[in-house]
Amino acid sequence: MNNYFQDYFAAWDRLDLDAVLAFFTDDVVYEDTTIKHGATGTKQMRRFVQASFDNVPDATFEYVGHVMTDTDFAVEWVMQPMNVRGVSIGTLRDGKIATQRDYWNGAAFAVPNT
Repeated sequence: MNNYFQDYFAAWDRLDLDAVLAFFTDDVVYEDTTIKHGATGTKQMRRFVQASFDNVPDATFEYVGHVMTDTDFAVEWVMQPMNVRGVSIGTLRDGKIATQRDYWNGAAFAVPNT
């Protein structure tokens, strides 16, 4: 799983909805703490990811580093071209993201349509 998060961010960068969703369990619980948005389950996650693509289609994620066990992770990233630093923390189940909470500097970038 050395390239897990590089592959995850690459799916976001390609705006590949199905590839992004493949990283999550069917009952994923996702929370973007900065904009107070989230999703539970595949159907809501699909809408959340698509809305993210629609709101910031030029965003890409620069991978900084991560720590990971079989059940937990923390990954640091920078959203470009806005240069917004953030971290995602969560849990894994069977190699997929079961929970994820994103923390990033909302003062550095106001997401459109949120």
